[in-house]
Amino acid sequence: MKRSAKIGLTLMILGAVLFGVGWLNHGDKAVVWNRDTRGFKTVKRVKRSFRPNAYRRIVIDSKAPVTIKAGDTNRVTVSYVDGNPNLPTARVTKQSLTITGGRSAAHTNFTVFGFSDGVTTNNGVLITVPRDQQLDSLVVKKGSGSLSLRTLRAKQVNIQNSDDVSLMDLKVQRDVTVQSSDGDIWADQIKADRLSINTDDGDIGVSNSRLATKQNQLVTNDGDIRLSESYLNGGRLHSGDGDINLQGNHLTNQLTAHTADGDIHAYIGKSAGAKVFARDADMSDIVVQGKNRKSGYWLRQDAQAQYRLSTDDGDIRVANRS
Repeated sequence: MKRSAKIGLTLMILGAVLFGVGWLNHGDKAVVWNRDTRGFKTVKRVKRSFRPNAYRRIVIDSKAPVTIKAGDTNRVTVSYVDGNPNLPTARVTKQSLTITGGRSAAHTNFTVFGFSDGVTTNNGVLITVPRDQQLDSLVVKKGSGSLSLRTLRAKQVNIQNSDDVSLMDLKVQRDVTVQSSDGDIWADQIKADRLSINTDDGDIGVSNSRLATKQNQLVTNDGDIRLSESYLNGGRLHSGDGDINLQGNHLTNQLTAHTADGDIHAYIGKSAGAKVFARDADMSDIVVQGKNRKSGYWLRQDAQAQYRLSTDDGDIRVANRS
């Protein structure tokens, strides 16, 4: 008990000292530990803005996390933490808003007291664009860090990065293409002509989306795939070493799903068909509508919407969605 009291008292004293450091530096500011200088410093939020008619394209080439969202503003606003050499920079040239430089989140300062720079920028940079702004394209270059896109409108989106990607409420006239070497991909409320996601080592989740073409593609070498509550014309799902979960989707034509080493759970529409196949039939369980079936079973062969479900080494379960 005495030891706990001593620790609590020490933390209170440390907090008071750090509060004083921040206050003496012109206000209630964050105090962070700088790993490069091995000392405390105060930081402040900084915002810079650009005229909205000065860009039609966004290009990201940064290892630091980048968040781009639409907001109630008539300008492009860039928010970051001042004085942090690890953060990227943003500039507008030739109708392109370009974000470059910066390090990954693992190398950023550690917040000790005060606001955390991760609250609004995820240890990176936050770009706020006008809500009604229509982009010609949004491009993320290969090797960039984690990315978050919110409530954007664009003709085309092309993402090639090495970390996690989070997409929410995007309206894209043509394709959304995502390539990640080492990250999870999560997409919600995506409206696009085609969605193509490929990650070498991560999970894929897509929900509440509308995808127009038959050429949609979700591929992961070492992760799970979850597709739920989405409207799609068709496509292909593949996992090298993971499970595939299909939940409450509205399919128009054909969707192919295959996993080399994993299970498939599919909850399909009552009028949809499903053909199931297991390469290792002796080691796999196939259950369709609550009954055990053999490999090659085909439910509702004449249905317009068809699921092609196969696994090399795993179980398959198919049921009507509730």
